[in-house]
Amino acid sequence: MIFWDLGVLFLCCLDYGLSVKGKEIQAQRRSPRHLLQGVSEEIEIVLSNWADLPKNIKVRDQTPLGWEAGPVLKSRVPARSEVVLRYSVTPTERGVYGFGDLDLRITGPLRLIERPLHVPASEEIRVLPCLQTLRYPDLIAYRRRARHWGLRQVKWRERGRDFESLREYIDGDDPRHIHWKASARLDRPIVQEYQPEKNQIVMIAVDAGRLMGAVSEGKKKLDHALEASAHLAHAALAGGDQVGFLAFADRILLFIPPKKTRGQLQVILEGTVALRSALVEPRYEEAFLWFRSQVRRRSLVVIFTDLMDELASDNLLEAVALLRPRHLPLCMAIRDSEWDDLMNRPPTSAMDVYERSVLQETIRQRRKAIGKLQQKGAIAMDLPPRLLSSNAMEHYLDVKRRGLL
Repeated sequence: MIFWDLGVLFLCCLDYGLSVKGKEIQAQRRSPRHLLQGVSEEIEIVLSNWADLPKNIKVRDQTPLGWEAGPVLKSRVPARSEVVLRYSVTPTERGVYGFGDLDLRITGPLRLIERPLHVPASEEIRVLPCLQTLRYPDLIAYRRRARHWGLRQVKWRERGRDFESLREYIDGDDPRHIHWKASARLDRPIVQEYQPEKNQIVMIAVDAGRLMGAVSEGKKKLDHALEASAHLAHAALAGGDQVGFLAFADRILLFIPPKKTRGQLQVILEGTVALRSALVEPRYEEAFLWFRSQVRRRSLVVIFTDLMDELASDNLLEAVALLRPRHLPLCMAIRDSEWDDLMNRPPTSAMDVYERSVLQETIRQRRKAIGKLQQKGAIAMDLPPRLLSSNAMEHYLDVKRRGLL
């Protein structure tokens, strides 16, 4: 019996030695430089066999901590050839993550053992927010859509706006905009059209305090704010304006000076990819005082935050007063969309009545805070996450049309 065991042991050792020699087996990972939050992406594992015999190989990738574990992939790799294996990952949160090494198991030619092989393949990957297409992705598209529908261009109230083009006069146009020389030359009324002034500053300020860590519509409020910020930055850059970014909690977390370069949106996305909400109260006054010291030229300051109690709203009210009158604040409070569902659902128990009464008081306090912000000269609104991007875009366009900057 012992000779049988020794024989089996000898064959296993022989099989282990013949399974792989030197660098006959190689493996590498192919992955996109950036992944999108909530979007499934394929990761490729390339297995190379430079031996004279085919190899049966199992491989498992070390996915980032907190992600779903990678599957065990199997393949028979022909001699002196390569095989590409694929599996999918779906990142649930944005941020900077690290893939680990590749773990291989190579079956010996006698099929008695599977020899482990560890291939170094560590790499860092960034998960960016998934940006949905908006109705009006930029000012140019907005004007193009308006012309297609037969709508007139907006008439600017003030003189000195950037000249855009000439067109024929139609009913309702301001006679003061008639271009008399062009009208005399063409023998019909011609009016001047103006476009929004360019090279203005749009500063996006995002609160990263404790309230922004709450989840609504499947994402944290901070993630909703960053997605809306990216949409707004894209529109402003397309319109020729400068865009900057400020993130704060109890201190300044990130500051990107306003620029209108082509790569500014990518700079903002890269800078905010690792931004996380902190379990602290935001210090609005400290953040806005620091902002005033950095940006002295008049700008539109879009503030993404949340208001839960009277103390938080009072702190924001006092801080907004520091921005006026040099800057124009646009405050966007993010409320839970579940509140609307609860208010629209008839109560069926005593607990539902209690929750409804507490929620009504919370909504009343938020409306009161929004009203006070508007009295301070700010543009303010309380919105669910699904309306955040579109409303930020529309109010930015409205500010440009009305010449408020």
